[in-house]
Amino acid sequence: MSDSRVRYARNGEVHLAYRVFGASGPTIVWVPGWVVSNVDAIDDAESPYTPALERMSRHVRCVVWDRRGSGLSDPATHLLSLDERLEDLLAVIDAVGTDRVALFGSSEGGAVSVLMAATHPDRVSALCLYGTAARFAQEPPGFPWGFTATEVQDQLDSIHNDWGRGALADLFHGPAAQAPGVRELFGKLQRSVASPSMATLWWRAIMDTDVRAVLSAVRAPTLVLARHGDELVPVESAAALAAGIPEARFTLLPAGPHTPFDIVDELAREMLAFFTEDPGSPADERVLKTMLFTDIVGSTNLLSAVGDSAWRQQLDGHDRLVDDIVDRHGGSRVTHTGDGVFAVFDAPTKAARCALHLVPALAARNISIRAGVHTGECERRGDQWSGVAVHIGARVGALAGAGEVLASRTVRDLSAGSGLRFDSVGPAHLKGIPEPMDLFRVTAG
Repeated sequence: MSDSRVRYARNGEVHLAYRVFGASGPTIVWVPGWVVSNVDAIDDAESPYTPALERMSRHVRCVVWDRRGSGLSDPATHLLSLDERLEDLLAVIDAVGTDRVALFGSSEGGAVSVLMAATHPDRVSALCLYGTAARFAQEPPGFPWGFTATEVQDQLDSIHNDWGRGALADLFHGPAAQAPGVRELFGKLQRSVASPSMATLWWRAIMDTDVRAVLSAVRAPTLVLARHGDELVPVESAAALAAGIPEARFTLLPAGPHTPFDIVDELAREMLAFFTEDPGSPADERVLKTMLFTDIVGSTNLLSAVGDSAWRQQLDGHDRLVDDIVDRHGGSRVTHTGDGVFAVFDAPTKAARCALHLVPALAARNISIRAGVHTGECERRGDQWSGVAVHIGARVGALAGAGEVLASRTVRDLSAGSGLRFDSVGPAHLKGIPEPMDLFRVTAG
């Protein structure tokens, strides 16, 4: 696997192209941003990535891959959610055949790397983030460093009109974009990695990304690298990312544009020093999970109407159906909670879609349920899950009406691009939680 041939990982029917450089040392998986790579040409003589790859592969095992919709990987037919991007990354890691890897996340790939570290701490030994933030746009309000809605639209127009001719070159290369040949070289790279439609889909995905709610769940040693002059990710935004991750180190590189091709030596030196440190033991059993709580509405009245024996049979049918649907959506039932279920999922969109599937499936059996979904950091003890996030999930579910699926803001933020619809129902006061929480009604969109 060190011969650097192009290989393909599989995520279901999706093929993801990857290559491995280097034969020894820790395995580092690059999680790229936007549509910047074509692994077939990434080590060509004129490729700006070649110097970094050559230096890194002398000391560590580097895995590079094309995201879905770019390079040699299969096209993306829709706006990918964070969950889908994470599943693609997992497919590549599994194909490489290493249980535990370090991640280098750049640009928007940093958000996927953060989510991977938070949800699969046993598989991430270290996390290095360059030129990235927890969020890239100011909408909705509350994040002061990202692009405005007007700026985002201007960027989408540039992709539409100038893709293949150096669209957004100033944003990525800064003043160097005005140098002869730079814009043309960037345009050639664009033509080699994605179509205008794919580039537009990815840019929308970037601007919808928001992982602020999961930063505190990252347990892997983390290094955040940034530079003054980066017009895509301001230093203040990168610093806020580092501040949100427990014990993360924040390091400033020499000032310059977002693309680090002028500081390859400095970047490689910082990365190698970090990745070749002792990564420590695997993270403990505190991990980010999405919880689904369901409850049968009006169960006492139903019991009175049909009698004990018939109700037990109906409950047995309920339990079998719920277990089957939870399993099909990638979840795991933790326990039955009286007349409902508590299940955990790695991905918020999977939990939400599971709840939306359960509502009509059980209604067809004359069983009406309510459901609540929340993502948060939990502690695992054997087969049980505990922590404040579990209590929040249960209380969100208790506030739902018959046939309704409610979700927390964290679930909404992490489900951008999923196609699910989240309609605000306003803030709610949950027992034991000091601050009101914004809740959203989830529909299929």
